[in-house]
Amino acid sequence: MKYSKKIFILIFATSVIVGSLIGIMKWGTNKEMKLMIHNEEIKGYSSPIVENKEIYLSFEVIKDHLYQDILLNAEQKRVYIHLGDELNINIPIKKIDDHNYVPIKLLEKVLGLSIEHNKEDIVSIDKSFVNMENVKENISVERKAFSKNGKNINIAWEYIHEESKDISQEDKIHSLDVLVPTWFSIIDDQGTVKNKGDKAYVMNAHKKGYKVWGLVDNSFDPKLTSTILNDINVRNKVIDQILIYADLYELDGINIDFENIYYKDQKALVDFMKELSQYTKEKNIVLSIDVTVPSSSEQWSKVYDRKALSEIVDYVAVMAYDEHWASSPVSGSVASIGWVEKGIQNSLESIPNEKILLGLPFYTRIWKEFDGKVESKAISMNYAKQIIEEKNALVSWNEEVGQYYAQYEEDHMVYKIWLEDPRSIALKVSLIKKYDLAGTGSWRRGFEAEEVWMVLQKMTKDQKTYAQLGY
Repeated sequence: MKYSKKIFILIFATSVIVGSLIGIMKWGTNKEMKLMIHNEEIKGYSSPIVENKEIYLSFEVIKDHLYQDILLNAEQKRVYIHLGDELNINIPIKKIDDHNYVPIKLLEKVLGLSIEHNKEDIVSIDKSFVNMENVKENISVERKAFSKNGKNINIAWEYIHEESKDISQEDKIHSLDVLVPTWFSIIDDQGTVKNKGDKAYVMNAHKKGYKVWGLVDNSFDPKLTSTILNDINVRNKVIDQILIYADLYELDGINIDFENIYYKDQKALVDFMKELSQYTKEKNIVLSIDVTVPSSSEQWSKVYDRKALSEIVDYVAVMAYDEHWASSPVSGSVASIGWVEKGIQNSLESIPNEKILLGLPFYTRIWKEFDGKVESKAISMNYAKQIIEEKNALVSWNEEVGQYYAQYEEDHMVYKIWLEDPRSIALKVSLIKKYDLAGTGSWRRGFEAEEVWMVLQKMTKDQKTYAQLGY
């Protein structure tokens, strides 16, 4: 027992050292950094922090010395900044050692600041007194136009709950051209666009050669969307926020994902996209919109004036999945090949082929049938494979749906899976060449089997056929 205390002390000391090292690696030097504002040293606040070329200041020092019209919502983990003319933006913050830190370098242009961090660990800030009423013009910078170089492009949506994943250590996926993080949501009838953007994510993506398009959704709320689209002042506030965020995070494109919209708002949606496109074209920001395959549903399909929208945007991502959706009354494939092809054929009646991105499902559903009822949940490709192996389920290729099918019974219930895997994806991708489409859009990254990227490389970049892949 006399050695236990020594061992405990050693373990404790080691953990403290390791923790300190991790802190140093994440946040840089642990020593106090000096903060200078207008050549005056600012003391009495928590020290500035530098991470990934971003400079973080405590909320209090910003409020007291740089910009008073800023509000902290610690529960939401963000600050709200009033920029004049009823325009507000919100920025995610970091909680570090019980202090709320704001990425001030991100706000350099929008707040009219000049910020430097030198080798002596001094952060110097000066105010340049920019006219805040013209904030859109102040921050606008042109992007390089996106070039396909004669090849198909592949985009993938990245679902972001609150914080973006760290992609810095990931290998570059050579068949992937564009990452589309789900960063922006319209959340109220005042036109507030909730922002979950992350500058480090964009920087790391650009280093790897990816473009980044920020997704903007309507919270899938038809009443809210109707209010936004039919009030020109609120509509303009939404557009202003989108443009500011596009500049703050140096986005290469904007992806509009408005779903579940009243049919009566069809024209208002077109007007919104037309107004937004005036700015994106001027700044060479790619503008795309997501639409369902044509169907009889007014709120989920007919609301899209596909012909008018396709004349406005650069790309139309046709979400060719959810043939059988989460609450479907019957079990079935998420995207059978015949249903997908028919959806593309119908889309081509109003959308030019060179603008269509074929939506690919990187997920599948496991269906449970019992007592005449049906339930399902979305699962990844690898998890579906794991379930099949664990349950020793029989698997067979179904030529009609273009997928492997598996079924097993457990506790008097029947489980069914129409698998999405590299082969089923390859069959869908063959439609790209058949109809000379622009490329693919995949929902969502992280649910795919790794082999899928090789399929996309061979078929969309190397121009191999489905047959040449040996399936």
